Amino acid sequence: MKKDDVKTGDTFLVKSDKFLSRTICKVMKHWGKMKGYDTSIIYSHAARFIWIDDVLYLFGSVINGYNPIEFDDNYNWNTSDFAIMRHKPPITFDEEKKTRKFCLHLDSVSITYQYWNFVQWLTLVYLKINLFTKDSEKFCYCYESERLARKDLYPQNYGDVNRTDIFDLLFDKDYELIYRSNPSASLISKSKASLTPQQKSKTKKRLAP
Repeated sequence: MKKDDVKTGDTFLVKSDKFLSRTICKVMKHWGKMKGYDTSIIYSHAARFIWIDDVLYLFGSVINGYNPIEFDDNYNWNTSDFAIMRHKPPITFDEEKKTRKFCLHLDSVSITYQYWNFVQWLTLVYLKINLFTKDSEKFCYCYESERLARKDLYPQNYGDVNRTDIFDLLFDKDYELIYRSNPSASLISKSKASLTPQQKSKTKKRLAP
């Protein structure tokens, strides 16, 4: 799959080697085992792909709230560890316009990331105390906001989404996993290429964080 094959409304799932990402994956894996889920695939962050003027954006809950970021400025198609999910059947052109409008709506009302959510998950997973409550759209965490976007298209298929976990996204009966990146293979190819003498480029290549 190539980047150009991504469609508006596809779900983006990603993880990294950073401490927070590894911690979220660890907590979700523990939760998944408690609930009997297959925990072989876990991602720490979720967002929604939206094409605007031939630029691929990710709409999701980040540090300063629900905002769009450019995919190419933040991730690398070949080296980032991510997956893509798509509705089955694929959403229509009118539904693409609807989900784009909803994402822009969340962007307009969002104030900040729901930081207290991590404490809620730790308390639920390790102490079995449920502190989750129904929150405003102004405060969302990434799994929740992506499921909100799914619910906006098909409200009859979703109930409350305030306690969404990664498995609610991965095992959603209306979505399928259509692509998983293979950063390890990319690193091996890059390593082999480095063994071959090459002419140095005169331009600097910017790498995503």
